[in-house]
Amino acid sequence: MKKLHLFILALGLIATTGASAQTKIAYIRIDDIVSVMPELAPEKINMDTIGHKFIQDSIMPSIQYKQEQYNQKVKDYSDSTKKVSDQIKKLMLKEIQDLQEELSGVDEYLQQVQHSKQQEYLRPYYAKAKKAIEQVAKEKGYTYVMNTDVFLVAPETDDISFPVLTKLGIKIPQQEKPAAPAKPAGKN
Repeated sequence: MKKLHLFILALGLIATTGASAQTKIAYIRIDDIVSVMPELAPEKINMDTIGHKFIQDSIMPSIQYKQEQYNQKVKDYSDSTKKVSDQIKKLMLKEIQDLQEELSGVDEYLQQVQHSKQQEYLRPYYAKAKKAIEQVAKEKGYTYVMNTDVFLVAPETDDISFPVLTKLGIKIPQQEKPAAPAKPAGKN
């Protein structure tokens, strides 16, 4: 749905381009820019560990407590099945099922928390990239800068990725040029 809104916005902007020669649209993938920032290089930061300490210190004790409760209730239920009435058994079983349901969503919840912590960690890097994008857009006279996901086809000259990388001081290794073809044998 978000992409549809962006696409409609892009179409509207493109339509107004014909009416106003001053409107210029560039494109870039900010995620790609952030991903190559030297501060986030894999040897400097492991994104999988971001949020790990928060999860261990703040969330895991609660989850472990619920797991202990669940284990104890299962043990109590199995120990008392012949000693208690059917109504008590139903109540005990309901408590066990409720705890089991809570515990079944733990992995997804932990992933959400970790993703949230990663986004929080990356926020200043995205702000830095956005500032560089704004500066390059202003320097090059672009009125709008869109995410590449919006366009199906766009001229390469309107991709401002390399000027933004330059503005951020990020050097991208040059692609290796293909080796020169070998000379045929016997010809000099």
